[in-house]
Amino acid sequence: MLTRSFTEWIKYILLGLIQGVTEPLPISSSGHVIIFRNIFGLSIPDEINFNIWVNFGSFLAIVFFYRLFLKDIITGFCLYLFKHDLTRKKDFQYAMFVVVATIPAAIMGFFLKPTIDAHLSTLLTVAICEIITGLLLLFISYFSKRADKDDVTLLDSVFMGLAQVIGLLPGISRSGATTSIAVANKVDLTKALRFSFMMYLPISLASMILGMIDMNMTTTYWTGYIGAFFMSILGTYFALKLFFHLVKKDNLKYFGVYCLTIGILVLIYLGGH
Repeated sequence: MLTRSFTEWIKYILLGLIQGVTEPLPISSSGHVIIFRNIFGLSIPDEINFNIWVNFGSFLAIVFFYRLFLKDIITGFCLYLFKHDLTRKKDFQYAMFVVVATIPAAIMGFFLKPTIDAHLSTLLTVAICEIITGLLLLFISYFSKRADKDDVTLLDSVFMGLAQVIGLLPGISRSGATTSIAVANKVDLTKALRFSFMMYLPISLASMILGMIDMNMTTTYWTGYIGAFFMSILGTYFALKLFFHLVKKDNLKYFGVYCLTIGILVLIYLGGH
């Protein structure tokens, strides 16, 4: 086990908390990590390994938050598939739509992620994409009042899957991009957000498994990782609760204003350096 200073441990804790809080919020967790890393110097040497751990923490928090819904969908999927229970056909379709929606980002992420990490993980990219995210959120906030469709269709899932590809860019909120497409297709905002989080789970799980295979254990700072892991779980879970509380009160537009402000401030920062 590698040992490092208390200051280094605090840095891991802070980054774990930042990742956890921003992951479920429609403000781009990857964009915020890049901002904190470049402007505030919160960078770590083993970033790839670190991201695997904190993303897994967010994954577990989202699974726990939606545990009852996931249990119902998985049970219905199995009952329809293996016992031909026609009353659970919608659960089977929902699960299959999630699979369909994850395919574009899974394929494109495999080919584009190295390029994005190498050439587009910059403050300028984040600033522009945060402004785009802000505009998307303002769009959702306005048009969600007219969206009342309860069920996500196959076509909705395809479009949301394509939108998730755009969410690979740092600064573009994955949930913001996918939800805006759903709301444009008249899907109820809460249902669209829930489907968006369901889309996140298989992608996150696959990324974690692939990342664990290539993880270099000799550079693993376990004390920092464990602390960041638990901070990521707590940050994601409580951010989710806060987020849906705000959504119910029609406060999504404030996230849009926040993203626009962050994007503009980063551009101003870049202009002065």
